[in-house]
Amino acid sequence: MAYKIKKDPIEKIPKAQLVFWIIVRISMIICAAYSFITGDVVMGFESVFCFIFTHLWDMFQIFGNGSFIEEVPPLSQTMLNIIIFVGIVIGSYFGFFDRFMWFDNMMHVVSGFVCASFGYDFACIIQRKKGQCAATLAAIFALMFALSIAVGWEFYEFLMDTLHGTNLQLAKAGEETAMFDLSKYRNEYGYLGLVDTMTDMMMNAVGGVIGMIFMIILRNRKKK
Repeated sequence: MAYKIKKDPIEKIPKAQLVFWIIVRISMIICAAYSFITGDVVMGFESVFCFIFTHLWDMFQIFGNGSFIEEVPPLSQTMLNIIIFVGIVIGSYFGFFDRFMWFDNMMHVVSGFVCASFGYDFACIIQRKKGQCAATLAAIFALMFALSIAVGWEFYEFLMDTLHGTNLQLAKAGEETAMFDLSKYRNEYGYLGLVDTMTDMMMNAVGGVIGMIFMIILRNRKKK
């Protein structure tokens, strides 16, 4: 079968969700421009990458070539856009990550929930030609998918800290660690960084478990 690139089927997207997508994409462009103008290259590129991620569903549809990837529902992109908007605009640019210690944990829980929800449906889509995917298999895949995304994010933070000198993993002194009482972390920034990384992973796991259970209940209810 010849490879075909389709037009973006935006008519498949519910109008309310499409409007939200556009708002998020415009926000990412504004955030990227502001960051580059003010010299914050890290946030500039992060906003650019997030802008690209807001087009994942469109890319699935355009380049899917009739594969299972085209069956990913628009709602998955909407949930991803919610994380992007809250994390980048509210969390980074409005300073919620720095002002509220609970905000980062909340974002990891929500991220785990969304990733698990997507992973559950993704497993069912992948198995569609072989029959109905067992709920247990889909649930395990959903949880593992959420944890894999969490690991990928920690890879990103480590690489940025190592290659660009940021302090995303809180492993050294800086503005990001000013709110912490270092005496609670053996007076070691390295230990603080370890606690931060493992807490992020555990929060993603919690969100993943909640998302997994939510999808099991939701999909089984629809079958009935």
